[in-house]
Amino acid sequence: MAQNAVFGINSNLDTQDIINKMVSLEARSMDLVEAKKQIEQQKLASFKELKNRLQTFKSVVTTLNTESRFIVNKSVFSNNSSSDNNKVVDITTTSSATSGTYSLVVDNLATETKIISNGFASTTSELENGRVKVTSGSASATVTINSTNNSLDGLRLAINNLGLDVKASFLNDGDDTVPVRLLISGNLTGATGAVTMSYSKDSIYPVDEISFTTTQEAKNASFSIDGVSISKSSNTVSDVISGAALKLQSAGSGTISLSTDTNAITTKVSDFVDEYNEISLFLSEQLALDSETEETGVLFGNFAVQNLQQILRSSISNKVTGITGDYTYLSQIGITTKSDGTLILDTDVLSNALIDDIQNVSQLFSSRGTVTHSSVTFVGFTSDTAPGYYDLQVSSNVPQLSNSGASTFVNASGSGNFWAGSSGDSTGLNFRISGLTNGSYGQIWLSIGVAEILNRQLENMVDTSLNGPLVTELDTITETVDDYNITLLDQAERLLEYEESLKAKFSNLEIVLGRLNAQRDTFKSSLAGIQNIFSQKK
Repeated sequence: MAQNAVFGINSNLDTQDIINKMVSLEARSMDLVEAKKQIEQQKLASFKELKNRLQTFKSVVTTLNTESRFIVNKSVFSNNSSSDNNKVVDITTTSSATSGTYSLVVDNLATETKIISNGFASTTSELENGRVKVTSGSASATVTINSTNNSLDGLRLAINNLGLDVKASFLNDGDDTVPVRLLISGNLTGATGAVTMSYSKDSIYPVDEISFTTTQEAKNASFSIDGVSISKSSNTVSDVISGAALKLQSAGSGTISLSTDTNAITTKVSDFVDEYNEISLFLSEQLALDSETEETGVLFGNFAVQNLQQILRSSISNKVTGITGDYTYLSQIGITTKSDGTLILDTDVLSNALIDDIQNVSQLFSSRGTVTHSSVTFVGFTSDTAPGYYDLQVSSNVPQLSNSGASTFVNASGSGNFWAGSSGDSTGLNFRISGLTNGSYGQIWLSIGVAEILNRQLENMVDTSLNGPLVTELDTITETVDDYNITLLDQAERLLEYEESLKAKFSNLEIVLGRLNAQRDTFKSSLAGIQNIFSQKK
């Protein structure tokens, strides 16, 4: 209002309103830029949400992309005596465990050596100079007790610094006068890790003399599996039952039952289907076109998103090649596609397939490597490794690989027993070979199932270091939004300058009009005076 009063005082025009309308007209270009910016911001938000959803999906996919992750086994131990509540064993299984039952009898656990000293008044009690010899297994060392360490605590520290598999600590037995004892514990169980200690003093005087008593002998675990007697230095045993690690807890007997946990596998597959559907519905929403309203999703027409949708659908529906067994499509194990692109899981069909041929079902989802030569072991692969058959030979003491049937072999990279494909389809194909004698070493076969195929595609999408299409889109849109922000700032500055220019021009106009009005008034006054003079003469 104040500006109107100033600007329009001479012109009687609402100059502020005129300026506002002229500025508003000039600001239309900013409105267009702002509208474009908002569209890009919506795209950016959608791409960020898509990336988060893909990362979540990838975490589910990686629970199925290897055989060891796909196959879940379970174990149960039943005590022979219903009244025996002792926990005899803990069992951990891997995917290689074979279903079956095993009779277990644990006679005794593996133990470590325990040695206790005589009692002392305190940890600082002085010891007579001498030597303490410590033997742990096949290693031994001697502590020389002198003025630098001639206390109970000094001896403790010296023993711990020997570098042997022993640990010295204090034990308070509550005695009224000499409650503090030195406790020596072996770090290793089993007879081969037995610890012995001996003390010899430098004088004949019995001044705070130390002595040692063994309270627990180191011995092996003694147990039997199906009547076969076994002795192990550790209570953790992983080389007795294939695919199962036993952690012996106490003496006792019972039955170990190993079986495939089909419920756990079904749950993982169900989670896979659910997460796939979440992604599928989100993509459909973002790419939608309403034919009646002509409204589109935020990412409508985006090639990268369309391509992602196609990759997901084809990965699910395509035949999985290079696997053994009758199941080569997901639809054969109960995973079918609905008209809207989402999946539906028939758990009964899946359960039957798992019972029928779990290895075949596993291959549908996961990766698997096999070899045909006893000297070769499949180790693993990378995202650069293509599925297929590879011929392996050794030439000039260097392993070489070629695509099956091809005549050109390429040197692998590595040393010793561990090697990997270095170029082409076999890049990253890791294997171990026990000898480097020139000759043929059969084939290495790699099959890649749906989960691993998806894992590779998703890795390319979400891993920023790979600069895949999704990462590129995010970077491009972010740069576009930043450019729009810069443009808007520049336009805002120019608009402000334009407004100030208009204000200055209208202000000058009012000044000029004020001068003209003043001149007019002066002229009118002069003219009136002249007229008055003439009228008086008459």
